Amino acid sequence: MEEKEFEVKHVSYREVWVGENRLYLGEDNILHVTIVGDIDDEKAIAVREANFTFRDMIEGKARVLCDLNRSGKHSSGARKIWQQMSEDEQAGKIAMYGMHTVARVISSFVMGVTRKKDMRFFKTKEEALAWLKD
Repeated sequence: MEEKEFEVKHVSYREVWVGENRLYLGEDNILHVTIVGDIDDEKAIAVREANFTFRDMIEGKARVLCDLNRSGKHSSGARKIWQQMSEDEQAGKIAMYGMHTVARVISSFVMGVTRKKDMRFFKTKEEALAWLKD
C-alpha cells in the first residue's frame, strides 16, 4: 500500500478531516465517521486521535456511526487500530454501514477479532442510526 501525504484539518471543535476521511460529533452525541479510500498506519493513527478527542467530549459510552461506502484497503496496522478502538472501555455501540464489498470485508474482520458485542453491520445509514438510538 503506497503511503501518501494527508492533511489533518480541524474544521470546528465538532469536526475533523483526516485527508478525505471525516469525523463529526453530531448534536445527538453520535460520532459520525466516513472512511474514504485506502488507510495506512499513519492515517489510522490520525483517525484514532481525532476519535479519542471526540470520545472525551461525550459523557458515558461513545456511539459511533461509520460509513464505509467509499472505503478502500486497510493496512494490517490500521485493522489492529480499529480493533483497539472498538475494545476501548469508553466505546459504546458501533454501527457500520455500506454496500461496497470492501466495507463488508472490513467490518467482518473487525467484528471477528474483537470482543465487542455491541457492533453491527447494516446496509443503510437509516438502519444503522435506528439501531444506535435504540
